[in-house]
This record gives sequence, structure tokens and C-alpha cells, in this order.
Amino acid sequence: MQEDGGGSAPERAARGIERWERAGRGLSPWARRVAWAAAEAMLCDEDERGELAPPGAEVCERAVAALDLSLGQSSPETRRSFALLVVCLELLPPFVIGAFGRMSRLSLGRRLAYLEALESSRSGLLAMLLLAFKVPMCIAAFEEGAELALTGFDRESTAARRRLPGLGAGGGA
Repeated sequence: MQEDGGGSAPERAARGIERWERAGRGLSPWARRVAWAAAEAMLCDEDERGELAPPGAEVCERAVAALDLSLGQSSPETRRSFALLVVCLELLPPFVIGAFGRMSRLSLGRRLAYLEALESSRSGLLAMLLLAFKVPMCIAAFEEGAELALTGFDRESTAARRRLPGLGAGGGA
């Protein structure tokens, strides 16, 4: 028997595909809390009075779950590297905006100011730190519901079939 698990090439390939299809966890509970705090600040909006309002819990959960599952399907090296990025995101506020405290413990307004400072930083490394979180979480956050409608997409989900006007209930194509 071979050291790589044996079997024919198609059998080994199928096992490799199964490894990617398994739902795994890539974030520790602590890292999930940090990612949740970042998602909450990234996706917040203003209410009628002009005060910051956090997004709904389902939006943050969708964003963090997508990041968690994608990291769970990645290599151990990628998960360890991302854990370092989580530590950096959590501990850099004193150096970026002078706020003494961890990012996840800052108020929503201070977290937003911190993320904006990262994004507009002259250091490309700080901007990339934010992008490592922002891109995968915002893609997932805007894939469904009211958030998807904000993007101008005219369907309730990215998987829904388009209903063309004048073609009746059956839809188009």
C-alpha cells in the first residue's frame, strides 16, 4: 500500500475533494469574537437620528460564518497565518488611533474610526490587514436579503432565477 493513502488516482482525487467539502472551523471562539466585532463595525449604518446602528445579528453571523468555514477548508499554515492577522487586528488600536484597548472592546464608533484609519493608512500592510477581513466577510454579508438589494441586485438571493417582465410566472430563459 502506498504512503499517500493508496488507491487509484481518481480515488485519491475524490478523497481530496471530500476534504474541501467538509464543513470545518477555521476560527477559534476568540477569533470569531474579533471577526464579529470587525464585521459589526464594517457593516454598521446610521439610524434616523444620525447615530451609528449595528447591523442585524444575522448579517454579522453570515459574514463571520463564511470566513470561518473558508478558513476551516484551508491549509493549517493559512489558518495559523490568519490567526496572526486576528491578533494584529485586535491589538493595533493603540498604535493606529491611540485608543488604549483591544479592538473588540472599543465602542462601535471607535471601532469604525480604527477600521477607517487602517483603510486609509499610508502603510500598505495596515490596509491589507483590513482587506484580509473586509473582502471575505462583506462578500458573504451582501449575498442575501435586504443587504443584497442595497447593491442593486434585483433578486432575493444570488441563486434565485431572474423573473423577466411580461413572461408570466414561469420566468425567463
